[in-house]
Amino acid sequence: SCLLLRCQEVFLDELKLGPNIARNKALRENVFMMVVCIDTRIPLFLVGKPGSSKSLAKMVVADAMQGHSSYSPLYQHLKQVHMVSYQCSPLSTSNGIVGTFKQCRLLQKDKNKKHYVAAVVLDEVGLAEDSPRLPLKALHPLLED
Repeated sequence: SCLLLRCQEVFLDELKLGPNIARNKALRENVFMMVVCIDTRIPLFLVGKPGSSKSLAKMVVADAMQGHSSYSPLYQHLKQVHMVSYQCSPLSTSNGIVGTFKQCRLLQKDKNKKHYVAAVVLDEVGLAEDSPRLPLKALHPLLED
């Protein structure tokens, strides 16, 4: 819808993007979903082909979502985010994934949850599907918290 498109553009227009970065549909949608889900603490699985702006969106959202310290007046009204990444691979273990969630819990422990969120980023989660240890089974109880 036109209203949703306009909302996506508002979030994208507030970001500092270099002159060679295309403000395409994939980036617009990825940024919008990341910002909304981070600020509302809703888990998000961002899936896409290589080159579909997933990493770029993560980088510019992390840069902009700095709470009251953000360079953007719009993003100053949103939570400050601290992203903790876990690089998935066929060698991934549930302990590695659980440990990343624990690290985020510790980062948030004494923070005001209305203004701060620590977010787990599982990079290349599809690679962990090939692990004989089935590390992704650990996600179900973690995402319920």
